[in-house]
Amino acid sequence: MKKYGVSVLLFLLCAFLSACGKKGGDESVWIGVQPGMEDLTALTDRTEYYDLTVEVEELFDLGLWERNLSEEFAGDIVYVPLGTQFYQGEPVQLWAEVRSESSDVYLYRKNGDREVLLQDVPVQYTRQNGFRWYLDQEGDFYCISSANYSLYEPDSLPQSRKAETALAKILSSGEVLFERIMEPNISLEDICQLEDGRVYLQLSDQTEGSRQYAEVDPETGAFSSTISSELFFPLKPCIGKAGSALAVTGYASPDAGRQVAKINQSNEKMSPVLFFTGTSYAWHGEMNLQDFRVLEDGSVELLWTDYEGTGGLLERLQMAKVEKIPIILRGVFGGDSWITERVALFNRENDTYHVILEDCGGGNDADDFARLTNVQIGAGKGPDILCGEKLLRNSIAGMLDKGALEELNPYMEATGIREEDYFPLTFAAWRQGEQIYSISPRANILGYRMDAEVLGGSTEPDIKALADALLSRKEDGIYMRGIDSGRLLEMLLEGTEDLWGMVDWESRTCDFTDPLFEKLLETARRFGDDGRKDPGACIAEQRFFYDIFRFDSRAEQENEGKVTSGILFDDGCYGGTTAWYAMAVNKNSQNKEGAWEFISFLIGEEVQSRMTSSILPVNRKAFEEWLRREVKKGYRATNSEGEEIHYTEEDITEEKIAEYKEAIESARPFPSRTAPLLEMIREEAEDYFNGTKSAEQVIELIANRVQLYLEETR
Repeated sequence: MKKYGVSVLLFLLCAFLSACGKKGGDESVWIGVQPGMEDLTALTDRTEYYDLTVEVEELFDLGLWERNLSEEFAGDIVYVPLGTQFYQGEPVQLWAEVRSESSDVYLYRKNGDREVLLQDVPVQYTRQNGFRWYLDQEGDFYCISSANYSLYEPDSLPQSRKAETALAKILSSGEVLFERIMEPNISLEDICQLEDGRVYLQLSDQTEGSRQYAEVDPETGAFSSTISSELFFPLKPCIGKAGSALAVTGYASPDAGRQVAKINQSNEKMSPVLFFTGTSYAWHGEMNLQDFRVLEDGSVELLWTDYEGTGGLLERLQMAKVEKIPIILRGVFGGDSWITERVALFNRENDTYHVILEDCGGGNDADDFARLTNVQIGAGKGPDILCGEKLLRNSIAGMLDKGALEELNPYMEATGIREEDYFPLTFAAWRQGEQIYSISPRANILGYRMDAEVLGGSTEPDIKALADALLSRKEDGIYMRGIDSGRLLEMLLEGTEDLWGMVDWESRTCDFTDPLFEKLLETARRFGDDGRKDPGACIAEQRFFYDIFRFDSRAEQENEGKVTSGILFDDGCYGGTTAWYAMAVNKNSQNKEGAWEFISFLIGEEVQSRMTSSILPVNRKAFEEWLRREVKKGYRATNSEGEEIHYTEEDITEEKIAEYKEAIESARPFPSRTAPLLEMIREEAEDYFNGTKSAEQVIELIANRVQLYLEETR
């Protein structure tokens, strides 16, 4: 077994709401960034930072069970993982040694010892993908199944019962105390025993789309009390224990980060233990959380396995003050595991600097977060690194004009980073001629394609041809699924620096009387996906740049009757690169060298070579290796008829590879200084889309707002 320590940054609030901390004498223990903060200066004005230290221990060497692991039974003994949990204060794993008619159940401890607990158990309880087992304090077993066909012979089970679930209890003597078949559409998702002996199940009602936590009667399996999980974490919850209190981890809402909390069963109130938002701890999306517990000192232990239930990882999370030099990386990250994993890696390997992910968090006001950032930078303060268009969308042009960002060319030269070793998009986001002010450590490319028949041929459109073709279309339809009229109007304008000639940046004037703009308004109104009952045909769709198998070459487009329709730039149709991960160094930073050290770490060949599927490296050498791996691995997909399709390297031609590389090479950034204008246009156009104003009225309002902005920012 391997044990190692990881120091992972957690920025925490030094002036946070008292509800987010616990008092221990005169000292407050901060536990993270919660949703619904009224004053975000508690984040932006901090001078002390805390982190989450993570002790990691690898558990349960598969060497003891590697023979016929989880294979279908074919006359030989097979080994099936039954469950992983905390038992008597330590992590344990339950395994079954399965024979043709019976099984033996083993307890496997983290020191490698194993002992047989049950013999001659009926195989319906130990078959692969059947029951999950849980060992209670008395040495008895709870078995939960999310598909109870393992109780019966599949062929004899009525179809109506195959989706039901089951709860069973097997005593340490081997006696089956009870078996309960759940009501239809009830799923049993998780189980946990508290220190006082009470056992709780997490139930999901597939009909109502709700969850409950139910206490289980140990003699009958009946539910003696229930608590609605909707009060706490309705999304992706798991249950654990905090002594004799039920603990839950999950998401309170789609835009809020994962949390850990204790539940008071008597009044159904929640006490926060930990907020993960803003930390550099990355939740393991490729693993299953099997059990967790909150210890008396406030630390949290997480017990993971792979998706098959094998192997093991024990993590102990504990707060500590950052002692290294903090490098503040500010953005709106939304729990992005890619950035948190790389921050954690940097913090683990660097002896001098510690990067702090300063994220406003879901449920908080991102616009206010951006406003406070602008105020700080104007006052000569602010974070060391500014990241992403979600934070800087409406302010980046002003920052560039005022010289608020550090030019990165000297840093690149000093560290031997050459432009030719990277795709152009790496340095393109906020570039000013030869001066580089941002670096994007990963590629994010957008593009669209549409039915060629809309254009009457296969030629890629310009903006006028596209608008005329759509407006002359007699059939109803939507341009793209999920794209409402406001977003569609933005898509028609987002690639052009001067909004198709309607803005003159040199003279700081605008003119929206061009008939093209009214056509674009009408196109967006007519083909936006605004929740109509019968939207008709979907005309366009996203292109894929993250996977060469799903990337469509010109020949493939022609065979499918498609043509590239976006992004439409002033000089043609190309992929558009977003600034989601673009990083700039604040000229006010006192730690520019540390900021650059982190950014150069992200684009270094070693880190770039670790990119996984669907994440494009920007380093050319790392990209070539990534592409070779992806082609060799192949791709599996399910078509619209539900049939599985398997693509292999034989399906990839040299011509397609060349087109794929050229598409990435030619991808270009969206204009940054039009972002505030697009927001104004979209806001005013809403009254045209909902029918409260005419096109002429809306065009006049747009022209007035844009002109005022141009004059104020002259």
